[in-house]
Amino acid sequence: MSVKSKNFLSPLQVAIFLAFLLGLQPVLTDLFIPAMPAIRQEFSASAILVQATMFGVMISFGFGQLFWGALSDRFGRRPILLWGLALFVVSGVGGSVTQQMEALLLTRVIQGAALGASVVCARAMVRDLYEVRDGAQVLARGLSGLGLFAIASPLFGGFLTDFFGWRANQFAIAFVGLSSFLMVWWFVPETLHRRNVEATQWSSLWRNYRKILSHSEFLSWSLVAMSTYGGLFLILSGGPFIFLQVLEVSATTFGAVIAAGSLSYLLGTLACRRWITRYGLFGTVRLASWISLSIAALAVSLGLLQIKSFLLTLCLQMLYGLAHGFHQPCSNAAAPGRFPEMAGTASSLMGMLMAFAAVATGLYLSISLDQGMRGYLWGIAFWGFFLVIAVRMVLPRVVLTDEKVQ
Repeated sequence: MSVKSKNFLSPLQVAIFLAFLLGLQPVLTDLFIPAMPAIRQEFSASAILVQATMFGVMISFGFGQLFWGALSDRFGRRPILLWGLALFVVSGVGGSVTQQMEALLLTRVIQGAALGASVVCARAMVRDLYEVRDGAQVLARGLSGLGLFAIASPLFGGFLTDFFGWRANQFAIAFVGLSSFLMVWWFVPETLHRRNVEATQWSSLWRNYRKILSHSEFLSWSLVAMSTYGGLFLILSGGPFIFLQVLEVSATTFGAVIAAGSLSYLLGTLACRRWITRYGLFGTVRLASWISLSIAALAVSLGLLQIKSFLLTLCLQMLYGLAHGFHQPCSNAAAPGRFPEMAGTASSLMGMLMAFAAVATGLYLSISLDQGMRGYLWGIAFWGFFLVIAVRMVLPRVVLTDEKVQ
């Protein structure tokens, strides 16, 4: 495996670091979801306000990445990681002791912004250390670790809520953040080879934004990242309503549904590493797009025939998790691949675009879930077809071979 310079970290070490830093995403969301009914009951809050604790996280996460990305190019990955993780821990503890719903919402928004530091720096570290193709393999390995967090988080979150109350969930989120902070403090060295002292100057910042956003390869790979993430967010946000209220499964069964989707995602990331070696980045997402096409076709069929089937809906989500395990590592590694000198800024812009997809999906769900299964299925079909278009029609125009992004 080639590296950009003399590498002081093994691929396994990098993958472990990535698993913890990126794994904070499902911890912040999936571990919190089982606590939402209890939070609504304790504070007598509206469903919209409780949902805002998830929606607010996504908005602050998106905008926060812009803030942290430029700072990490200026000051390095390690100090930004430490500041972001410290803020993550403090806000998590604050949310666990708050006595007001509005204060809990505020702490969640702060946590979302702090999470941006962890995710942006993790992606940028991969670009600091590896060329794009090798970086995608290491990233896929780290995302396999994220899959383990995604499997455990909803199950552990349900256990904590049932036996200790929702505040224990917030403490657990803060504890995972503290563990990541200590890991960075003790073991993670600085990976940025050359700091850009102009990265945070407004003139330089806007110039970098224009350069990145006008690059066709960045936009094309970001489109893939947006598409796969938009569908994932729809499943995570709309799934509780569909399974618990429309299909009327138990909370325990729903926890198993989330775990099954995460397991299929984990299998996707494991297979992705082999596919990248054999087919390259573009070849991998091109093959995986057939899975996305089958997902969209199945969703349309279920919607048109008005079929409400637990097993078929579960199959749909597991297929999506499998495809996401291919599309996410490749797109997340390739999008900032052309900008090694400002990997933090490029990663933050990609993350911002992904957050826009999540926000748009959240707005769609707010007006479509009244249709029940049909609105949910149309959303999955849209992102599935959109992803196929991005991979099959947009991406080939700018990325004919993997050598172009190496």
